[in-house]
Amino acid sequence: MSVLGESLPCLKLEALRDGRCIFNGTGSSASRDVQCDQLVTMLRQEERDSYRCCDYMQNYPHQGEKNINEVCRTSIAEWMYRVVDHFRVDREVVAVAMSYIDRVLSANHCADRRTFKLISSASLHLAMKVHYPNKWKDIGKLIPDLSRGDFAIEDLVGMEMEIVKSLTWLLNPATAKSIAVHTLSLLEMEIPASVLNKVAATSTFFVELSVCDYSFVTMKKLAVAISALLNATEQDIDVHLRLKKMLSDIGCRVDWYEISFARERLWALHKQTHLASSRTRMSFSMMPEIPKTEDFPSPRSSQHFPDM
Repeated sequence: MSVLGESLPCLKLEALRDGRCIFNGTGSSASRDVQCDQLVTMLRQEERDSYRCCDYMQNYPHQGEKNINEVCRTSIAEWMYRVVDHFRVDREVVAVAMSYIDRVLSANHCADRRTFKLISSASLHLAMKVHYPNKWKDIGKLIPDLSRGDFAIEDLVGMEMEIVKSLTWLLNPATAKSIAVHTLSLLEMEIPASVLNKVAATSTFFVELSVCDYSFVTMKKLAVAISALLNATEQDIDVHLRLKKMLSDIGCRVDWYEISFARERLWALHKQTHLASSRTRMSFSMMPEIPKTEDFPSPRSSQHFPDM
């Protein structure tokens, strides 16, 4: 796990302000029971070895032109956010795609940055197929063109099959956003919907920042979700305390040292991202291209896939 003293990734991610509401104030004890069961199921899934990730970047110690690094991963994640925003798809699909990438690379060696680019593109394509089947063709037919000649559609399909085999068809990972939303739903009978929706929106952006940061790869999604929720409720002591009590009531076992690290890291990312976005506003009018493999500074612009 990275420490706070290490440099932060240079993120240019912005929070979405689409006005959508998750909670409408119609919560009941029956719906609460269902949400609690679903939350417990997600937490049990996290305990399975098949969904865990290791610190795979330690296998690429040399900063050569071909080796992948944390900056490669950050740039890929940001590119994915730009793609899904372009197609108006829920950003949670990026967390799913990045889960594929992290789990595949936890079990397999990546030969070079071109291969990493192909794994990443195929992971997004596969996540769209599974979770947004009405949109995946729109993205799939464009990815080879966006790769600027690095690979064809046949390469994409072939890599998809390799990813599916490596993941043993476990294509529905629990995400930190899902855990956070289900956790909030358990408070729907106690807290006004307007407050919960505000907390959900704020915590979602914290979660999206964590997806871009390699420091959170080995951390359980529950820890990320709780950290995001606690940060989002920091100015509302009542909600903050109710949240902590509810976690205790349902028997959530939490490593509070890990939570403390995550909360500080998320606040640092939030501050850094806010400063970056205030200096330059991103545009999603054009389809962003896949990063080049020659070198790897931060993304050249919002119109290109981050350079590698």
